[in-house]
Amino acid sequence: MATDENSRPSGPSMPSRESAAQSLALAEEAKAAVGAISPGRWYQPTLAAFVIGIFLTNLLPDPFDITALGVLFVGMMTFVVVQVRKMGVMHRATPETGRQIAVGALIGGAVYVAALVVDSQADMPWVWVPAALLVGGGILGLERHSRTKGIPA
Repeated sequence: MATDENSRPSGPSMPSRESAAQSLALAEEAKAAVGAISPGRWYQPTLAAFVIGIFLTNLLPDPFDITALGVLFVGMMTFVVVQVRKMGVMHRATPETGRQIAVGALIGGAVYVAALVVDSQADMPWVWVPAALLVGGGILGLERHSRTKGIPA
C-alpha cells in the first residue's frame, strides 16, 4: 500500500463546522431550558421569611409559640414540596450546595443557641429580632449561587 503525504491515518473523523455549530446550538438550548426551570426570584426570600418567622415565634407567649412554630414549619415544608413538584425536576445537589447547606445550618444553629442563652440568662427577649434578621439575611446570601436544577450547566 502506498501512502500519500496528504492522506490522514484512519481513525475518528473530525466533525464538520456545520455539525459542530448544530451541536453547540443544541447545547445552548439545553442550558437555557435548564435555566428556565430554576425557582423564581421569590423562592429564596419566601424561605428566608419562613425561617425569620420561626425565630420570631420565641417572642410569643407560651401557648401560641409552639402552635406558630408548628404552623410555620409545616408551611415551609409544604412550600418546598410544592415548588419541587411544580418544577417537575428533582434538585441535584452539588458538593458546593452541600457545603452551603451545612454552613447555613451551623450558622442558624449557633445563632439560635446564642439567642436562647442571651434570652434566658440576661432576660433580653428582643435579641430574637436581630438573630432572626441575621439568619434570614444569611440564607439569602448563601443561597445566591448555590442551587443547580436538572442537568448541571
